[in-house]
Amino acid sequence: MARFILLVVLLLSSSFQVLAAEAFDMEKMKDMFNKYQRKQAYEYASEYLDSMEGDPYFDYFYGVSAIDAGHASEGVFALERVLMQFPDDPVARLELARGYFILEEYARARQEFEAVLESDPPEGVKRTAYLYLDRIRVQEARYRTTLSGFVELGGGYDSNVNSAPGGTFDGLLTPDSTAKEDGFYNLAGTARLGVPFAPGWKFNLLGTGILKKNQDYSQFDTITGTAQAGISLNTKASLYNLDLVAQEFMLDGDSYRSLLGANAGWKYNSSEKSSFTTSLQYARLSYDIYSILDSDLVTLNMGYSHEFTASMAPVLFANVQLGNEKAKSDSQQAEANTSRNIASLRLGMAVSLSPQFVTQFALGAQGSNYKGEQLTDPVGVKRKDTYYTADLNLFWLLNRDWRVDTRISYSDNTSNVPIREYDRLLASINVNYNF
Repeated sequence: MARFILLVVLLLSSSFQVLAAEAFDMEKMKDMFNKYQRKQAYEYASEYLDSMEGDPYFDYFYGVSAIDAGHASEGVFALERVLMQFPDDPVARLELARGYFILEEYARARQEFEAVLESDPPEGVKRTAYLYLDRIRVQEARYRTTLSGFVELGGGYDSNVNSAPGGTFDGLLTPDSTAKEDGFYNLAGTARLGVPFAPGWKFNLLGTGILKKNQDYSQFDTITGTAQAGISLNTKASLYNLDLVAQEFMLDGDSYRSLLGANAGWKYNSSEKSSFTTSLQYARLSYDIYSILDSDLVTLNMGYSHEFTASMAPVLFANVQLGNEKAKSDSQQAEANTSRNIASLRLGMAVSLSPQFVTQFALGAQGSNYKGEQLTDPVGVKRKDTYYTADLNLFWLLNRDWRVDTRISYSDNTSNVPIREYDRLLASINVNYNF
């Protein structure tokens, strides 16, 4: 009798499993998956897991959805089952490696990403694998000395190389003080050295140089050199940094402005796709010729970025800045043209048009309210400027080290002091090598 009851139970259980499998709609899950409704796809598939696990097609969609829905461990187990049946599938292996990365099993993730690359997968899969290998190197930098950076060479057109107004203003401006358009070449480079000295702690050294050479108006050629040294602490979700900064800005080969400052920053990764940054910066600015511009500048920056799980992987980013600049001189001229309160907002989005092409668009506005009254026309007015920007960049990723950048930017400074108004259009093409 007991054996009969057990047999009936087993038969009923098997029947229920068959019915559950028949009730499962693979096309429904695929449709949610392809529409990037990964959480819904995971929840739907979870209802049929007992009856459907082991089916490689089910396991693939369920595994990737589980990873994207925040259940990486479950996703990894499902994708491991897929690879037991299809060991040469580079896409499933890529997703498995991504799951290991999220679980912070970096050695296994590296092994799987390298296995993906050895199989000579499609170009999009290659680029994703290289991207994650770079992120693994960032994590490994917490434990070993690293050297990284880039070199960039390019050229373009500048409608206003000296950021000057277009009119003569009845002789108030010299010929060199009015807007000049020109072609230019530029060379830029950065090198960063990170030296760990304790778990999560690093010494950081950074050097940056930027040269902009104009074709006709060499008196407006610029060189900017920046050196930065500091320490950072990298925890599971946060990166803290404290840096000292020195910068020299040269105009036509002569020193024009020096900067000494300090930065304290915090970056918090709220998820794999979202991050929040904030920093407090102090800078002492010294000008070789125009001493009324000498100042102390304090700024608070806050930024947020989020990558959406959707077609073309759009990334939304925003930045807010609040600042105060105080002139070293207490003269009325310095108060009128240097001391100010600053507030700015920048919003933008990056979209992957294909594995090789990424476009980025951003809009920004910065308001500056000066503290002193003008001594020249319009006399007695406190200057108020609003600086608008619009940027469009197209990045062509040739491979993991080389890319071509096409950049177009427009800026417009409006002011209640007409002589301070100007606009500027820059367009350039640059070749960039990362190391």
